[in-house]
Amino acid sequence: MNIDEYIRPPGTYYDILPHPNDDNRSMEVAIVQDHRFAFFYWLKWIKGQYGLPTPPSLISLDWHRDLAAPGTIECEWLKKLDTTNFKEVAFFCWDKLNCLNDGHILAAAYLNIIGDIYVVQKQELPSTERFKDIEGRIHTINCYRSVEALTEAISKIECLSVFFDIDLDYFTKSPDSCGGGERVELVSETDIRINLAPNGGLLSWIFPRIYGMTIATEPEFCGGLGNSNNLLTLVNDTLFEPPLLSHRADWRH
Repeated sequence: MNIDEYIRPPGTYYDILPHPNDDNRSMEVAIVQDHRFAFFYWLKWIKGQYGLPTPPSLISLDWHRDLAAPGTIECEWLKKLDTTNFKEVAFFCWDKLNCLNDGHILAAAYLNIIGDIYVVQKQELPSTERFKDIEGRIHTINCYRSVEALTEAISKIECLSVFFDIDLDYFTKSPDSCGGGERVELVSETDIRINLAPNGGLLSWIFPRIYGMTIATEPEFCGGLGNSNNLLTLVNDTLFEPPLLSHRADWRH
């Protein structure tokens, strides 16, 4: 492995786990605070670690839609990005990707780092759209309002590989049109454990296909550090045993 592949942007962490469905390989789970740094790990995994014939689809759970398309200038920046230089990519995430943390998904699709996109989000109504990447390939964007609707939809598609992405603010309720705010509440522990049950419908479909997982903590949209940390602890306890970053983490079965 190239030494650059051990780079991690400041404020991010990753752990190497056994694959949940394949004893012959491992995978990484990355934790980021600003969601846009997930772009770094998706690129790292597709460019540096996996010789996949097609980029993985993205499965994402998020309060926000996070599907802002790159503008003309951003497309020029993406064209010039040296995707083999992980130091440059880490700096690019901080300096060039939208600081509102809503442009990383389609920036990744523009470079064909990810394939089709499946997002469960609370910000807007369900929708299906198409997005053209740098080479003119079409990526389908599918938005849902519940994990159940997503699970039903993906169970009918043929897909060989996925990246799984969770923004912890998905597990909040807020009357604010932008999420977060002073009246943010956390969803129940029971709902979180049901949605992320390792033997549940969503994870049972994802696990055989997963090549990497990102978790964004986004404390300002979770109602503060305490809420974000509580959600991370709950997600960690639901999915991993021993826990992430313990140097011996594994999936809970």
